[in-house]
Amino acid sequence: MNGSDYQNYGPSGSGEPDDYNRFKATVAKRNMATASLVCGVIAIFSFQLFFISLPLAGASIILALLSRQGRRVEGRARIALIAGAAAVIISCMYTWYAIRTVYQDPRLRAQVEQLYNYYTGQLSGTKESESTAQSENPQEILSDILSGKYRESKDKGNTVSIPKNGGAFI
Repeated sequence: MNGSDYQNYGPSGSGEPDDYNRFKATVAKRNMATASLVCGVIAIFSFQLFFISLPLAGASIILALLSRQGRRVEGRARIALIAGAAAVIISCMYTWYAIRTVYQDPRLRAQVEQLYNYYTGQLSGTKESESTAQSENPQEILSDILSGKYRESKDKGNTVSIPKNGGAFI
């Protein structure tokens, strides 16, 4: 749209106020379709992070449906609707594949359990660490965690080997 499109709209122009309101609604729907398209594209590119991709894809689909003109979804909104639906499908398939792979491969499952035990401070197969953590004062535990002493005290008796590169297994 250029400047001449605006001259016939509004109270000072020759157009009626109803035309101006329709024009504002059309611009709002175009902006909503653009926002929907942006959400859809970001959702597709972030399909590996389902907690980002799924909400963005949902927002893309909802905004595309809200920006429709009459009964038809046109232009950017149609592309955004397709992108949002594709992002949902791709993200769900990728997440399902990752979970299935971890649970079918015993080495990967052992690594996940090892990381879980490390970050929760539990030794695998013993209830000893749970009982000592519950018997301590929660404020003391919090201060130990913040100072770094809590993990050191839990790791002294821990026989689980954790890699030194930040917990990632390569």
